[in-house]
Amino acid sequence: MRTIFTLLGLFIFDFSNAQFIEKLAKKTQKTSERAIERKIEQKTTKTTNDGMDEVLNAKKETSKTNTDSSDEITSKTKASKKDSDFISGNKSIFEEKFSKEIVGDFPVNWFTNSSGEITNISSNKWLQLSDKGSFSPMNVSKLPENFTFEFDVTTTDNFNFYSTPLNVVFTEKKSKADDIWNTTLKRKEAVVFNVHPANSLSGTGRSEIFVISEKKEIIKNKVDIPVFNKNKNKVRVQIWRQKNRFRMFIDGKKFWDLPSAFQEANYNQIIFFIGTYKKTVDKLFISNIKLAEAVADTRHKLIETGTFITNEILFDSNKASIKPSSKTVLDELGKVLSENTNIKISITGHTDSDGNDGENLKLSEKRAQSVSDYFATNFGVQKSRMTNLGKGELEPIADNKLEEGKKQNRRVEFNIIK
Repeated sequence: MRTIFTLLGLFIFDFSNAQFIEKLAKKTQKTSERAIERKIEQKTTKTTNDGMDEVLNAKKETSKTNTDSSDEITSKTKASKKDSDFISGNKSIFEEKFSKEIVGDFPVNWFTNSSGEITNISSNKWLQLSDKGSFSPMNVSKLPENFTFEFDVTTTDNFNFYSTPLNVVFTEKKSKADDIWNTTLKRKEAVVFNVHPANSLSGTGRSEIFVISEKKEIIKNKVDIPVFNKNKNKVRVQIWRQKNRFRMFIDGKKFWDLPSAFQEANYNQIIFFIGTYKKTVDKLFISNIKLAEAVADTRHKLIETGTFITNEILFDSNKASIKPSSKTVLDELGKVLSENTNIKISITGHTDSDGNDGENLKLSEKRAQSVSDYFATNFGVQKSRMTNLGKGELEPIADNKLEEGKKQNRRVEFNIIK
């Protein structure tokens, strides 16, 4: 295995051959001249001024937390859910706050080809990343086709314009050698993005995105991210994959939305990697990491096909009260209805065959009513746009003699009324 090279990643990846990162490093050095800096400063001045308002708004948004601890979903979630399009997955796969790690050590269940150590910042533990290295959680072995991935990132004060960004890779690991993001470009498929808090002289941040398919770069772009800057150098990065779609949010504000980023590949690895720090005092830190399975792309499926069926809306046994674990899929659908005010839908509840036929019929209708009440309360959807139906056990789609079949039959169906 060839040793990992220096990666600055400030401008453009060159994926055209096996030495693309080496060329990137040379190209980045040349493009760091003062003339380019002045040009960037002129282009981002207005963005930065506007960004200060966004920073204040982001602080307000992130201060809103969901305090609903009851079994039944109430209107307490209304404000927080409308602040952002991002909805965290509700089936946790991997979480890491480094709470059990020893300060000064590298975490046990992580891999690196460089170095790093656990550090205390404001009474919380963070992983400090040394330069020229790859960092991977070893407990991640598969990435679902629908997932969310979140982490906090912060830097030392006055992080240098020329220092490395924080790069993140979603890719396929085939051998232990793939733990290192290297120059041989063995990866057939990968989604790569980065964030940097000071990617211009004016101090505003920037993000870049690169998509590799069949060992070729098919997508490449960059965008300013004013909410991450020298004055606000701690943010939460949020990734939402819905099959092929890639979305990136920072503190709830969306900056990337690519419908064809993830390819038909076995994505099973997450890698953080960084290049070189310009100054020895510059450091990047990550913490509060969460990978969770998310729901399918309900928005586009409902709009494009006119129907959506789910068994992820759960109710208390023999009741119509919605369980909190149903919030993710409900909020996705609620946003569809609130953004498309011309749409009218029917909401149909279905049950398995356990219990009395007549009672199941009434229960399924009450559950459909609970769903429409949720949309009205939390997303302001007019009740006149929703028709509630109950089919009980009359239309099974699986064998009610099997537990898995019963689970599929306990479902809610949504159809656009034309």
